[in-house]
Amino acid sequence: MMNKKIRSTLYMTGKITRNPSTKELMLERDPQGFLFSKGIYRTKILPEDLPEWFVYGYLYKHHGYISAKGVKHLLYVPNYTFDNHLHKYDALYISYGTEIEPYQNEMRFKWYKGYDYIVDGHLIVDFTDAAEKFSNYDVSEMRQEIARKRAWYYERNPK
Repeated sequence: MMNKKIRSTLYMTGKITRNPSTKELMLERDPQGFLFSKGIYRTKILPEDLPEWFVYGYLYKHHGYISAKGVKHLLYVPNYTFDNHLHKYDALYISYGTEIEPYQNEMRFKWYKGYDYIVDGHLIVDFTDAAEKFSNYDVSEMRQEIARKRAWYYERNPK
């Protein structure tokens, strides 16, 4: 790894922009493969420059890397409504600072505040493992809930 300043907790492989003529969303990538800090700011950082605690996965509609170091609070919210994918509709809320707290919005839906990022899909399991390793975060309750969700899923999809 070169001596580059890694300051962000999220680096994306591209930046989502709008095509000026058609107004359609498109993914802008750097021709040299440099990453975008927070999915917005072009950097001089390549994927191989990132430390080992960055977890690669699909998040925010394209691929990127999220830091599992410095995690202060995690909240896993499984979805038991849809049984066609194991973790696709689940959410893992990640905070590097404040505690994640539930609240009701004006339409009386349960939401959360105090988080920095949300991941879903298989990245939930990968990030949980990495947060335990690199942040010494106690993930025992999350592992139990992930196991409970896995059992629920395979009960409905016995293949």
